[in-house]
Amino acid sequence: MHGGNLRRAQELYSLATFIDLSANINPFGPPPEVWASIQQGLVDIVNYPDPESYALRQSLSNHLQIPTDSIMVGNGAGDLIFTIVQALKPKKVAIPLPTFSEYERAARSVGAEVSYIPLGPEGWTKYMQWDEALWREFLQGCDLLFLCSPHNPTGSYLAKDLFARILRLTKELGCRILFDESFLDFLPDELRQSARTDLETNEHLIVLYSLTKFYSLPGLRLGTVFAHKSLLDTFEQYRDPWSVNVLAQHAGIAALNNLKFATDVRIKLSESKSFFYQEFRLYAFKHLRLWPTTVNFALIEILNHTSKELIQHLGRLGILVRDCANFTGLQGQFIRVAIKDIFVMQRLIDGLKTYYNKEEQ
Repeated sequence: MHGGNLRRAQELYSLATFIDLSANINPFGPPPEVWASIQQGLVDIVNYPDPESYALRQSLSNHLQIPTDSIMVGNGAGDLIFTIVQALKPKKVAIPLPTFSEYERAARSVGAEVSYIPLGPEGWTKYMQWDEALWREFLQGCDLLFLCSPHNPTGSYLAKDLFARILRLTKELGCRILFDESFLDFLPDELRQSARTDLETNEHLIVLYSLTKFYSLPGLRLGTVFAHKSLLDTFEQYRDPWSVNVLAQHAGIAALNNLKFATDVRIKLSESKSFFYQEFRLYAFKHLRLWPTTVNFALIEILNHTSKELIQHLGRLGILVRDCANFTGLQGQFIRVAIKDIFVMQRLIDGLKTYYNKEEQ
């Protein structure tokens, strides 16, 4: 089960409202201009949306400095993953584990064989040293490689030099890359380098980008893919032309036009993350390990028991966290928590304290 299922949580815990740390969404809401744009766009719901999302693609082009004809938008990143895989119909794919389950679901939907790249809770830091023979083994016979950076659920970051080596190897092997950077905007300035800068010289590269998470639009769904025009022309043949509704198009344009928003969000999330990690260390939870993260969520390893009891305890307090039991390749017991504002992170710390204080009595 994915995070953010509030209806199911309400049924399970008999509560009306929750602090939802199970979905990795910017907690401060969208730019204020988005609300006004949706109100103004309501008159357009009696018409079909622009199937080419031309105005939104122009805004993305201006904002990200990429040609309009290299951009395709869809109903969230998940919609685009399935569209791309249906268009490419790979015979064999390579997928890092643990990771977003939709990669494998999309691959299986076209009957592709799946090869796994083990990461574990350390994520991409496991491969800080380049081992070309190992990567050739991972990619043997593959025609599509899924990469995710910042990586979900570990919060790790694929170093630029490692990615450059993977780019060269996949080009040699004739293997395309679907590079998912849905959490890119949450990275600090010194790490925030997009793979789209490599598109011009790497026609086998496809870059996935999301406005849903950073701009807090999960209910509207809005994702983007960047690739060479020849590839996008192929993808378009498999895309629902009406997949991006008129309100999502209005909201996306308004969100991108607020140039101050991104910096403000990063500053506030950095403060919240620092607070949470500091409080976690101060309490020194004996049975929990908090793994390092570069983005707006963190992986917590539960060392002495299963995650189920802790998740239920927090749920009864009105705090939802992501159970990582269905992340294939993540051995052990883990939960993933989104970084929200400082007040919310204190609530989580307090909830963990009450659980472990009870256990120690």
